[in-house]
Amino acid sequence: MKTMKAVLSVLLAGCLIIGFAACGSKESEEPTAAPEETTVIEAEETTEAAPVDETTVEDVSAAEETSVEEESSAEAAEESSAADEATTEAEALTVPTSQADILALYNDTVNDAYNKRVGYHKERITDNENLDAGVAFKTFKGLVYKFMGIGADNKYTMDVSKGQWADDEPHRYLRKSTLTAADLTGATCKQSGNNLVVTLNVKNGSTVGSANSTKASTPIDKCGICVGNEDKDYYDHKTGPVVYSAIGGTFSKAVVNESYNNAKVVATIDAATGHLVSLKVEYNIKMTIDTGSIGTANATGTTHITYSKFKY
Repeated sequence: MKTMKAVLSVLLAGCLIIGFAACGSKESEEPTAAPEETTVIEAEETTEAAPVDETTVEDVSAAEETSVEEESSAEAAEESSAADEATTEAEALTVPTSQADILALYNDTVNDAYNKRVGYHKERITDNENLDAGVAFKTFKGLVYKFMGIGADNKYTMDVSKGQWADDEPHRYLRKSTLTAADLTGATCKQSGNNLVVTLNVKNGSTVGSANSTKASTPIDKCGICVGNEDKDYYDHKTGPVVYSAIGGTFSKAVVNESYNNAKVVATIDAATGHLVSLKVEYNIKMTIDTGSIGTANATGTTHITYSKFKY
């Protein structure tokens, strides 16, 4: 019995020890839960403060600064472009001094007008006329003057609309300039207000028209004026072949010798745009017509050709 009591006492003591141990474990676990709740609360508070993001504010600020910089860059580019345009205009006003540069300016200007099929007004008249002929030939004085374009009665005028050049008769209009240094005796350029005035002194030339000679080309024909080799009243240079084509049907054996001198070409150019303001060509003309039957006549005059009122 004593043994049983001892055993029971030991068992009871063990149960008490285990019970106390369990209670101690629970008490030690309860204080541990409080820090976890505190941690959760701190996490929530941190989450609520998240919208105040300094990095986001810095990014927005940087984007605004970039936008301002781009606008400033665009304004600077526009100012630079305006400065470039001003420089270009200033360069356009520079007067060329060498003959090669003056000739290049003239050719480029006339050819640009040709390529753009500009509109313009043209007048051509040959005045200071004189006819030295026999009695029989003087009967045809009016006809000869008409062929040569001499006198106020034979003044030629023409208005051309921009871009409306006739495709079937391109020779009626302004032509390209193919002048070279070999065609000139001198060239000058000066500034007059907002314009540049180019003056070219063109070498003398001569042509012959007959049944065997129907083509001709002289330095003055290369400056852009309207020329050709058949009888047309609108041709600016009345060459030997042009006059012969007019009288050859009546005087088949006729020979027409034509020559000119003191030829001068004056082009007024808008320095800002490079466009033609006017183009004037003058030369003294002499023509000897041997009809082969009723005698010979010598006719002279001064031809004035003016292209103006250009429309680009």
